[in-house]
Amino acid sequence: MKKIISLLMLMTILLCGCSIANSILFDGSIATLKSWSFQHNEGTNDYSVFFGLCNKSGEFISADVNVAVRIVNDKDEEVYNGNKSVSKNDFSYYTSQNAGEQYLANLRIPASEVTSGKSSNGTVYLTVKQGDTTIFDEVNCSALYCLPIKDIQLKTDSLPFEISIKGFDGKIESKIKIESVTYVFDKAMSPKVSITIAGTKTYANKSAYDTLSYKLYDSEGYMVKSGMIMLSSLGQGDKFKEDTDIYDITPGESYTLELTEHEY
Repeated sequence: MKKIISLLMLMTILLCGCSIANSILFDGSIATLKSWSFQHNEGTNDYSVFFGLCNKSGEFISADVNVAVRIVNDKDEEVYNGNKSVSKNDFSYYTSQNAGEQYLANLRIPASEVTSGKSSNGTVYLTVKQGDTTIFDEVNCSALYCLPIKDIQLKTDSLPFEISIKGFDGKIESKIKIESVTYVFDKAMSPKVSITIAGTKTYANKSAYDTLSYKLYDSEGYMVKSGMIMLSSLGQGDKFKEDTDIYDITPGESYTLELTEHEY
């Protein structure tokens, strides 16, 4: 009888222990993931992943969690993949125009940890875990005009080189010596390259206007842009600098600029 009583008491203790463990693990203190978003912080040169945690009553709470974050840009390049720990101290009140005041976690990612790619837009994926246990399915939000992008490369013919401008009769009316080609890549919302062409008019017969053509080729040899550059009122020996802006440039691309006489 004593053995039977002892066994019953042991089983009662074990069952109570399982009940307590299940209550701690499945008590639903974190019931909902809400209000996830992403932004770049210029002042601190980092990124914030915001998200809120709510209990069963819909009240915002704080908790120690782990978050797996992936960032994939619009060119399908994964520019970040990492795991971050978020503590209760990382939660605070934040106010937005759309959502008002909310109690959110602010997970910070240094800009130096995000790889430069070919697009400033993308998608941020996050998975919230407690320990190694995933407590919510992966969710995502947009990253708009804030991801780092690669520089471009621009090359041209060996400098200096000369371009002869012919008249309608085929005779040379002027000669333009191209001495330097420099560029600045603007990584704004619509990436553009500002090209400065400098040189000298080495020969002038009777042409007041000198028109050059440019063609821009990508790394695969496809012509992606073309246009004209007009040099006006240059006399023989005059130096010039002419600026040309080319839009819709692909970050990370290697371009070749070709300058020739414009043919009408």
